[in-house]
Amino acid sequence: MQGEACCAPMTDPREKPDRAAIIGGVLAMMMFSGNFVSSRHGLGNGLSVADLVLLRYIVAGPLFLVLLLRIGMGGLAIWRGVVLAVLGGAPYFLLTAAALEFAPATHAAVLNPGGTMVCAPILGWLILRDRPGLGVRLGLPILGAGLLMIGGASLLEGGDRTWIGDLLLFWSGFNWALYGVLMRRWRVSGLRTACIMGAFSLAWVPVHLAVFGLGGVPQNPGEAVIQASYQGLVAGGLGVILYSRAVAALGPARGALLPPLVPALGTFWAWLILGEEVTPLQAAGMVTVIAGMLVGALWRRETHETIPRASRHSAET
Repeated sequence: MQGEACCAPMTDPREKPDRAAIIGGVLAMMMFSGNFVSSRHGLGNGLSVADLVLLRYIVAGPLFLVLLLRIGMGGLAIWRGVVLAVLGGAPYFLLTAAALEFAPATHAAVLNPGGTMVCAPILGWLILRDRPGLGVRLGLPILGAGLLMIGGASLLEGGDRTWIGDLLLFWSGFNWALYGVLMRRWRVSGLRTACIMGAFSLAWVPVHLAVFGLGGVPQNPGEAVIQASYQGLVAGGLGVILYSRAVAALGPARGALLPPLVPALGTFWAWLILGEEVTPLQAAGMVTVIAGMLVGALWRRETHETIPRASRHSAET
């Protein structure tokens, strides 16, 4: 998406890149949603949440570091790289893990992507001066309704400290939204952002080993290999690259329509692979979430819409 004029021609040159970005983003959400099944399998076979975070970055981190050394920082200041890594790297997953100490996982399926979905368009408007398009404004309430169908009933359940976990989950969604907005603001490509997050998150590994040690990894080597492969290569590697490139191409508001697919697809994988029960309301919620994403992501922008200056940059190929 290079060299757009303020007034788009009849044949919009952004159409094909948008379609490619949407397809890549949906593939990333499929990989992220597989994390539900993969993580449950790991937690049921001797590993902890902290172990999963360690395995993700001990595999993905070195690979991203090698790639980052090859492509460079692209002129991005180190402190900005640290900010992106804090918002979307190891600290993001640790924040989510801390939230699950207080709130059930079903809350995470609603509040984490819901926080991203709500905050990204607002932050994009405030920071990028990028007013959400009509498609986004139509898609958001549809997505919200779908999320409530999937996990809304569970929001009424929990103990006295559940509200703490709920706040942390919404905070994690805010962080993921801010990560996408700043990536766009600082004009960092999706590939470079993914490399920065993975490489900088390597700094967490020695801290983790000093605090938690190897946990259940030595006692469960087979499961550790499975989790390292999926967490580190598929979800933590390819999935992060595809999602970051999608946000770089679509912008934070439209990119925020993708994360709600994770609980919808995760519910489907849990039913298909783990045999977990899916209620008719949850099934309807899955369909509603997909419909909301399609409305928001595929709705064409107005032909004479002025493109904000902060949004005029290329997502590297």
